[in-house]
Amino acid sequence: MGPQLKVVEKARTATMLCAAGGNPDPEISWFKDFLPVDPATSNGRIKQLRSGGSPIRGALQIESSEESDQGKYECVATNSAGTRYSAPANLYVRGKDVGSA
Repeated sequence: MGPQLKVVEKARTATMLCAAGGNPDPEISWFKDFLPVDPATSNGRIKQLRSGGSPIRGALQIESSEESDQGKYECVATNSAGTRYSAPANLYVRGKDVGSA
């Protein structure tokens, strides 16, 4: 299961879903605009959520979303049998609506 198109309001949390099954259990990783997503460089805003069981789930959670988070995301499942890429899905971050006075 790969990510789906998502629109999130700026400063809200966005979660991109991914799940994969295999034997042995695959490792899930994420790419944004064809570059690896490194949660270590996000000051804790971006986390990969892992849960055991089958299929293995490896959702990507982006807290306090910013316009720079907008882009095309893919999840990748890798094990000794090979590598599978999901179809890409776009994340759009929109500014907060300002009410009229």
